[in-house]
Amino acid sequence: MERRTRAAVLTALAIALTGGCAEGKEPPSAGGSPSASPSPTASPVTPGPPWHDEVAAAPAGTTVGGKGTPCELPVTFSVPAKWKVKAVKRSAKSGEARVGKALMVCEIDARPAGDLGFLRVWRVDGVAGGGQEHLKHFLGVYAPGATDAEYRRLKAGTLDAVEASYPGKDGGAVNDRAIAISSLYGPVVLSLDTSDPEELLPAYQLVKQSARINRD
Repeated sequence: MERRTRAAVLTALAIALTGGCAEGKEPPSAGGSPSASPSPTASPVTPGPPWHDEVAAAPAGTTVGGKGTPCELPVTFSVPAKWKVKAVKRSAKSGEARVGKALMVCEIDARPAGDLGFLRVWRVDGVAGGGQEHLKHFLGVYAPGATDAEYRRLKAGTLDAVEASYPGKDGGAVNDRAIAISSLYGPVVLSLDTSDPEELLPAYQLVKQSARINRD
């Protein structure tokens, strides 16, 4: 089962998670830059499966990624109020929280707000190409069963992005999601990790609509 695979990956990574502030912005990625992929002129609007663009974004609560926040990132975005933002640091015992060439740098927990699931932020190193190549590598190592993923180019806030929608093995009306957002340091991958994607879809829409380059 695909979710079991991801659960095993996250169990192996869990001991590498610690709180505290990230130490500065992430270094440049070896693969791709914001100009590596053609810029979409407008975001597509597709109601219903597989994208569900008709879902309204949740109200903004916390800004993630800015200077002095728990996770300093090349981009900033909003998440709902009460979501807990935690930087992911290297563990002396288990090393980095990495799968393949994807390094987890931030974990945002929805449980304090009464929802179940996480939004996780990844840096993908050493992958040639732009956002779609980074996203395909990430899904290949994190959700290897996602062979039926659909991809599209769009704007995430003001930034070029590539989004993936792929059916979870547990079924459900709404697909699992991941998105690669362009930044000055290469694509940043965000994954929505939950047993019920429909529940967190408004928060995911908020993230997409609020993404900006971090200019701090």
